Amino acid sequence: MSEEHDKPLVNEITVEELQAISGDTLIIDVREEYEFLEVRAEGAKLLPLEQVPDAVDSLPTEKQFYIICASGNRSMVACEFLNAKGFDSVNIIGGTIAWNAAGYSVNHGPIRDNEVFF
Repeated sequence: MSEEHDKPLVNEITVEELQAISGDTLIIDVREEYEFLEVRAEGAKLLPLEQVPDAVDSLPTEKQFYIICASGNRSMVACEFLNAKGFDSVNIIGGTIAWNAAGYSVNHGPIRDNEVFF
């Protein structure tokens, strides 16, 4: 069996597809806090990648998560980890860079209480 087949399958979505989804989506941003302060997709909640394993017990099991980072690499790592733990997470291709470049709503500056996962 190849190494590629050993990894959990991760669904991916573009920023355009994410923007088109209506309803209550949970976007988790796994970048570092300083990156989140600079620019973040509106509605994203900060949960740095290194804190994801500690947060597993706090994550709602019934929801699908959309995981975003800067470009899609760290979010893929987070998705692989979460999916291996039985969660339904989707990687956002292109990350915050693509979101911002597409002109979608962003926030800057101080983190609001509703933008922190914990």
